[in-house]
Amino acid sequence: MLGSSESFWSSDTNADPCGSNIPLVRTDRNYTFVAKTPYRVSFTGDIPYFHRIDNHYAEKLYEYEEKASELTLPVTYNLKKLFRRAFPFLKWFPRYKVKTWIIGDLLSGISVGLLTIPLSLAFAVCAGEPAVNGVYTSLVTTILYCLLGTTQHLSYGMSAVTALLIAKSTSHIEAEESASDSDCSPKCSRELHVATLTCVSGIILIFMGVFCVSFLRTCISKPVMLGFRAGIALHLLIIFLRILLGIDGTVHHGPLSLFYSSKDIIVNTNKINIFSVIMGLTTLAFLAPFKVINCTYSRHLIPVEFIAIAVSMCLSFWLELEQRYNISLINNYPFTLPKPILPSFSLITSVAADAVAMALVTFAVNISIGSEDSKKHNQSYRSHQETIVLGVCDLLLAFLGTFAASGVWEQSMVQEKAWGQTQAAGLIAAGLSLIALLCAKSLLPLVPKAVLGAIAIVNLGWYFKFFWKYCFVCKKRKYEFLVAIITFLAVCLLDIDIGLGVGIIFSILLTLHRLQSPSIAILGHIPNTENYIDLSLEKTAKEIVGIKIIKIFHSIYYGNVDYLLSRMKVKVNCYPRRNSGSDNKLYSEEDKYNMLMESTQFLALGENALKRMNNTVVYRRKISNQTAVVHTVILDCGSVSFVDDEGANALINLFKKYQGVGINFVLAGCSSRVLKTIQQMGYFKATSQSCTFSSIHDAVLFSLQQAAERNQSAQGSKCILETNGEMLTQCEDIEIKTDASNSTNEAFGPEERDENISDQRTDIKSAMPRVIEYESAL
Repeated sequence: MLGSSESFWSSDTNADPCGSNIPLVRTDRNYTFVAKTPYRVSFTGDIPYFHRIDNHYAEKLYEYEEKASELTLPVTYNLKKLFRRAFPFLKWFPRYKVKTWIIGDLLSGISVGLLTIPLSLAFAVCAGEPAVNGVYTSLVTTILYCLLGTTQHLSYGMSAVTALLIAKSTSHIEAEESASDSDCSPKCSRELHVATLTCVSGIILIFMGVFCVSFLRTCISKPVMLGFRAGIALHLLIIFLRILLGIDGTVHHGPLSLFYSSKDIIVNTNKINIFSVIMGLTTLAFLAPFKVINCTYSRHLIPVEFIAIAVSMCLSFWLELEQRYNISLINNYPFTLPKPILPSFSLITSVAADAVAMALVTFAVNISIGSEDSKKHNQSYRSHQETIVLGVCDLLLAFLGTFAASGVWEQSMVQEKAWGQTQAAGLIAAGLSLIALLCAKSLLPLVPKAVLGAIAIVNLGWYFKFFWKYCFVCKKRKYEFLVAIITFLAVCLLDIDIGLGVGIIFSILLTLHRLQSPSIAILGHIPNTENYIDLSLEKTAKEIVGIKIIKIFHSIYYGNVDYLLSRMKVKVNCYPRRNSGSDNKLYSEEDKYNMLMESTQFLALGENALKRMNNTVVYRRKISNQTAVVHTVILDCGSVSFVDDEGANALINLFKKYQGVGINFVLAGCSSRVLKTIQQMGYFKATSQSCTFSSIHDAVLFSLQQAAERNQSAQGSKCILETNGEMLTQCEDIEIKTDASNSTNEAFGPEERDENISDQRTDIKSAMPRVIEYESAL
């Protein structure tokens, strides 16, 4: 690849179909020229064809051909395609494979439906709303998502997030109702407030989807969502623990609400209902082992939650639990379907802040669940359309007189695990919810609150399990671990919406900090290969004597230039070669030549030669803790994606700094984008650098060749060994000068010294050393 030809093209040239070669990077001894590669376009059928095409442009070409072909189709085809995109069920429903998918969808739908009913009841009780409204919300949103949703396993319904946000938003209404006049109708208070809140939240989500604001999902990392879920689980644990103990009272919301709620439980321990505790603990003991079995072994889940609900209703009817044992049932509200209602425009200003918080939090939850599912199943995820679907669901629920919904993580996991293939599983789950609503008036009022609390507490184990599992895995990755812990603490100490915002902002700031602190590593050469790897990762890698290879793992821009320069100063800790006199004081010519041959492994030294080299001062200095003399610094830019103006100036300053102390500074592995940028910034003109290299190995060989030329010129040798990969010219005579006063030969006597030098010359000549010389004159 390298030789003494008159011209040299790095990275090879790519053959052009027209017969010409288009060079990428041209290197010679006078200048470096980064050629712009013009794309020659020939139009055939009004579709461009790119001669030098790679995978990226192949995809672009395919998209262009598809769009161009659509232009020639009738308008009805485009409208049909647009209609299918707006209603995704038109894609999978006509192609539904009954024999293949029906069993999985049936099992998944039954499992999800039997889990949706108790969870919807529990979360509605947590929100302080009628329990039947939770099932009604799950029914409407499940059907709507089956028609408009794009993911297969995402399940909508009444969730813990919306329950907590609604409870927080309506916590002040009871006090206002008691202080207000008696002429105020019921719809002027809680129901109207919740409907307006849900309507405004839906409008915000629709605007976010239409204006493509859902790109903000890139700011929501996995550690943030895991910490957020664990914080929500802790909030729900305190609320449902209070319900399980049978303690009545107000539920606290806002900052430090966990401490106030825990304090109320401790203060009101004398009000604990022992029968409610017994029923709740019995339900927990029944549910816990089956949940473990479902999570670990069972594919189609055992509906333990629905069994617990059915058994508790039978016991409540036969034993009269409310009258005899004072166990609270979910019969505080009439079990009738909510009536349609119009949101109040006068309440928009009062619910605006809570509506924005609800829209952003439910958006984050939905995006997290949907993106995780799509990545797991290698499917495309349309975040903009999913945001619009969520907004449409909230808008419809507001006019139906119920409250907002979002994706439910527990139900989505069950739908995926139980062989769910399409959104038809959601339709089956909606059918079970409809049956529950038809029987709501006679059966659902018999469900004890303690049983609902136990069901919710058992399902919270999903949140804590994944959170702690991820945190233990991320202990070695301190940044992810720190983000998850900070988000969890913020959600617990502050509120769920404020805590999520704190977690996202902290994650962004931490990412910016990591970008401003680029990782730098010293690379070493793996023997008998052309590979270079971090010295801390590979024990067999060895640092080449006289050369420092530094690798940067981030881009070079204004934010990390100062940090980069300081780290480079620490990494390149060397004695610079200021002049030839100081160089000769440290090295004899024999030692220089032997170390050059050994470091490049082009000379197979014999055992006697290695023993003699072990006694030299330079070799002892090399293996000691002191820093050896460096004549070249190679900067590996293979991981650098872009360089800005300040980054290019920093590279120029590094070159001048090292050149001033006699050290060569070389760039290697630069991408075409980086090369183009630094050329435009005047790097090659300012440094008068004549070479750039596509690989580290090329740069190392070039640097060693320059060192060999200096050594040979100092020794006065008649020729320099060279090879171009095919032809090798053997050196006729290599003259090795020795210093009589050099400490290298003090260990030997005069006769032994002459004999050793003679043997060393024989070893060097017999080994036929091969040194690569770069010749790139055009």
